[in-house]
Amino acid sequence: MRRLLARLAVVASVSLSGAAALAAPTGAALFFETPFLAALPAGTTLSYSYRHTTSDPSLGESFDEKMEMKIEAAPEDAAKRVADVDIFRGSQHREAGPFPVALGNPLALVLLEREAKEIAQLTKGSPFYIRNRMKEALMNGTAEDIRISYAGKDVPAWKLDIAPFATDPHKEQLLEIANRRYSFVFSEAVPGGLYEVKVVTPKADKSGAMIETVVTLSGSTTAAPAP
Repeated sequence: MRRLLARLAVVASVSLSGAAALAAPTGAALFFETPFLAALPAGTTLSYSYRHTTSDPSLGESFDEKMEMKIEAAPEDAAKRVADVDIFRGSQHREAGPFPVALGNPLALVLLEREAKEIAQLTKGSPFYIRNRMKEALMNGTAEDIRISYAGKDVPAWKLDIAPFATDPHKEQLLEIANRRYSFVFSEAVPGGLYEVKVVTPKADKSGAMIETVVTLSGSTTAAPAP
């Protein structure tokens, strides 16, 4: 995962507030260039609900998870931040990180890495090839401005829709996964910037979803500093 972050990180820092908000941000800006977590105090925990649903057991199990991203001061510099992700599924507990959080939201990259592994497993394809196609789609995508409801308020947000494999020259090898669609919602009005991710793989006959994953920000807490 650290190698993934190193490959995808972009050195520029772009804010979506003020004058920059007049132009629709690119996928690169939303994922890799915006310091969404920089203003959050150490001790902040962002909670996300994760629901994965399959229409057939051969596609893998359906499950619900809770993801918690804990943001702390970097050991070498209290002004910087690092993040650890805890993943809970029933009695199971896994961890990811720590990640530097100067730019973007590390959870978005955790989710993309999960996608690459799942698609590779389902199609017997190369996770490196799949990861690169997803990266290209993100970098070339442009978001649209929308409104969302968060914490009882109507707030501005950006929605980025991509279909990374729709025109892939090897789409036949990806089977139904070639039609997988992604929708990412970001907003500076919500803690951590990342509000929701929705991934839908429609059935071949378009009668519904073959596989669907929805990740949503469910809350934010900040621990009191130690005395």
